[in-house]
Parts: sequence; C-alpha cells; structure tokens
Amino acid sequence: MQEKRALTLLQGAIRRRFMPHRHRALLVAIIAAFATRPLIGNNKVTLIVFSLLIVILLILGLYIIQVDELIGEEKKLLAERKRRQIIGWVLASVAAVERLAMFFSTNSDLGIAGSISWLLFFAFITWHELRAALRQREVTSETICMSISVYLLMGLTWGFLYSLIYQLQPHAFSFPSSDVMTTGLPTEKREPVFMVLIYFSLVTLTTIGYGDISPLTMKARYAAIAEGVTGQFYLAILVARLVGMQMSRSMSQQTGDTPRQGSGEASPSVAEPAKPPERSD
Repeated sequence: MQEKRALTLLQGAIRRRFMPHRHRALLVAIIAAFATRPLIGNNKVTLIVFSLLIVILLILGLYIIQVDELIGEEKKLLAERKRRQIIGWVLASVAAVERLAMFFSTNSDLGIAGSISWLLFFAFITWHELRAALRQREVTSETICMSISVYLLMGLTWGFLYSLIYQLQPHAFSFPSSDVMTTGLPTEKREPVFMVLIYFSLVTLTTIGYGDISPLTMKARYAAIAEGVTGQFYLAILVARLVGMQMSRSMSQQTGDTPRQGSGEASPSVAEPAKPPERSD
C-alpha cells in the first residue's frame, strides 16, 4: 500500500510540474528533431536519435490530447475526449510497432505502411493542437509555444506525406544534380531521403521557394500547393487571433479599472441643476 501511495504521489508531482509546460516541452522536442540532421551529421546515429525524438513526440502528443482542458457541455466533452484518446492510442500503437519493425526488416511495403501510420498520427495531433490554439482566450507563453508547435507540426506532417508520395512514385520529385542522392555515391554516404523531404516541406510551408527541389507528378505538385496555401492562411489567422485576444484583454482591463478610478468621486459630466433666481417683489 505504501509503495502504491508513493507512486501515486510521484505521478501527481510530475503532473503538477510538467502539465503547465507541456506545450513548451513539445516545441523543444520538435526543434530537437529538426536540428538532428545538421548538428549530428549523416550517419546511423542520426537516424537512431531522430527515431527516438519522433517517439518522444509521439508520447508528448498522446499526453497532450489527454490532459488539455475543454470548454462546453460536460457529457459531450467527456465523450469527445474518450474518442480522441482511443484514436490517438490506436494510431500511436501502429506507428510505434512500425518503427520497431524497421530495425529488423527493410521491406518496402513496411515502409509505406509506416509512412501512412505516422502521417495519420501527426495529422491527428496537428489538428488537435490547431483546435486548442484557436480556442485559447489569453495570450501566454504556452499559447505562443502551442502556436509555433502547430506550424512546425504542419511541416513535419507534410514531410511524411511527401515521403509517402516518393515511395509510391520514386520520380515524383526532381533533386539537384549536386545532391548526393543522385551522384552515385555509396549508400552510406547518401542523404536520407526523408530528411531532404522535411527540408522541402519547411521551404514550401514558409513559401521561401529556393527551387532546388521540384515536384514533378500531379500528386506532389498539389500537395506542395496545399501546404503553401495552408501555411499562409495559418499565419494570417494566427496573427489575427493573437491580436484579437490581446486587444480584448486590454479592453477588459480598462473596463475593470474604470469603476475603481471613479469610485468615491463625483462624475465630472453630471452637474447639479442650477437653482432658479429668486424673484424680488
């Protein structure tokens, strides 16, 4: 009984300390995943570290969709949370099994199944985080971290989509002649295709458009167009939402300060009626 109670207290302490900073932790994990390739280099360690960071993102995503607060009717929200947890755990389980199986097999069909499972999982997490960000009513550091996480999760999700398209259509993208994937170097010295497609996804999302990688097939082209349009709409809606929340907060603070400033003082706009002049007989 004492061990169980101690474990419960430990879980409660971790929850109290971690829960207020969960979106910040998710943002740090996403940035770490993106920074793996340029910081570590192109080797097997990079793939292992990137896989571990992706699994950490999976765990954090599952945690966030379980603890985020909802506003509305209680029964409806509880049913929605339960349905969301079931979908999240099913997608996460399939993706985790695929990630483990990749260390023991190099079957192409397994890679396609893995891309689909990870694509669905991150699309689900991104959609949930997007809804949560738009429901926020106050601009805080967690709100900013959540908004940035949604933007980067979009890039990661489209990266998995491009990876799936590339596996189904190997000639869907045109890579530059200077890229090591097309120079005939040994396999161990080639750039991982997925890492390059993540780069292409971020370039497309931000509409930088360097032009070094080009989509060739119709699926790849329309996927790139959809990502560029989504990224621009998201930034516009996000800025409008954050500005609106900040203005609403400022107005509410001014409204709340007005009665306190004017309490106990006579209003300057209200004057006592003047007495009529006395008539002299």
